[in-house]
Amino acid sequence: MFKKPFGVLILHGFTSSIECVSEVEPPMKALKLPTRMPVLRGHGAESPEALRGVKHEDWLADGEAALLDLLKEVDKAIVIGLSMGGLVTLDLAAKYPEKIDSIVLAAAAVQLANPLAPNRPMSFLRPVINLLFKKWAVPPVRADENLLQYDNNYPWAPMDAIDQLLEYMGEGRKNLARVHTPALILQGRKDITVVPEAAEMIYNGISTPKKDKKIIWYEVTSHEMFRDCEREKIIKDIEMYVKSRIGKK
Repeated sequence: MFKKPFGVLILHGFTSSIECVSEVEPPMKALKLPTRMPVLRGHGAESPEALRGVKHEDWLADGEAALLDLLKEVDKAIVIGLSMGGLVTLDLAAKYPEKIDSIVLAAAAVQLANPLAPNRPMSFLRPVINLLFKKWAVPPVRADENLLQYDNNYPWAPMDAIDQLLEYMGEGRKNLARVHTPALILQGRKDITVVPEAAEMIYNGISTPKKDKKIIWYEVTSHEMFRDCEREKIIKDIEMYVKSRIGKK
């Protein structure tokens, strides 16, 4: 079977619907790039209850399965990950350095603002909180509040799933040095879900040569980068980066 040189894997975030990344796909299709956009375990259901019992290894396994399926059709993949999808992206880049051409990390969740997250002031309370609460509210956030009406992400998550995300975040930071892949890092300065400094943690933590990594900052947008007020510019920036990787102007 004749393989195309490049394809694109697009990975959504925690509690997100697939629509949170779906606007990234049309420009990739316009470039005639094969794409995969999997629904990660526990997502895409009628209720967040579907996340109960899901492990972060399951999210990685789903992303990996989609990557391997894409690689049946292409020689190399460009992986685009939003938030938790960014953690999966980093894992895949570390595991498949010869098969992943480059990565795009949009608000990658290597350091959450959640006070219970590792390296945050109340992280020591996690075991107690896990015993007291069975679920945690995950309210939608947009810089442009008029866009909140279109939100269809889960409004809450089970505490065990929250704990898995926080654990994955800690592991993701440990994995940074194993990543040597060219990287475009996208981050909003007003993100209240992932601390803005996370972009610099990634830039300084990955082993990618300086000439092959870059941060683009956005001054207004919040965490849902592809569904907020600067989405057109952000998606255009991704399109231009992908063009540069595949040798198109």
